[in-house]
Amino acid sequence: MKIKNGQGFTLVELLIVVAIIAILAAIAIPQFSAYRIRGFNAAANADVRNAATAQEALYADTQAYGEIVSAFLPITTTACTVGPAMVTGPLNAATPTEIGAYVYNGRGVTGLSVSNGVSISVSGTVPGGIVVPCNAYIIVTKHVAGNACYGRDSDTASSYRSFALAGTALVAGDALISNNDADDLKNQSSTNCITFASQ
Repeated sequence: MKIKNGQGFTLVELLIVVAIIAILAAIAIPQFSAYRIRGFNAAANADVRNAATAQEALYADTQAYGEIVSAFLPITTTACTVGPAMVTGPLNAATPTEIGAYVYNGRGVTGLSVSNGVSISVSGTVPGGIVVPCNAYIIVTKHVAGNACYGRDSDTASSYRSFALAGTALVAGDALISNNDADDLKNQSSTNCITFASQ
């Protein structure tokens, strides 16, 4: 019986393979990280559009905008209060038996979904400071791992984007107070969102 004399790889060949793998990893890992951040930003951008659509649907039904809440659907609704409110996903649209997200005013409710890791801050405006339904809104969204904030203002059809640090969470104050009939987001900054610009 013959015994085969097998030869393995030399040390130089193994070092060349390891070096090639290291070079490929050095190229691929930063690209993968950039793709992930783009995905996080896309979720926040989609959610700001969904929240604006929910606000406009509420307005179509009730002739007023509303506040955003994470809770069970209310049995009764209340009027708009001045100042920002915030919810963080994942949340489905609320039902009477399950907690979820919705916008509401003294006349109606519209449910909406919020993506995992995305925070939505909504600021309503009360005309004349009295307790009545909102007549304007500003919506700002950010994914906690994303590097951009996205905004919508009821007074303009524009969508806005601003720079933000990845790993920072949105705060309620990032949705500036809305002034009726004014483009409130253009060139503005807030706590974590730096200089909004039309996208």
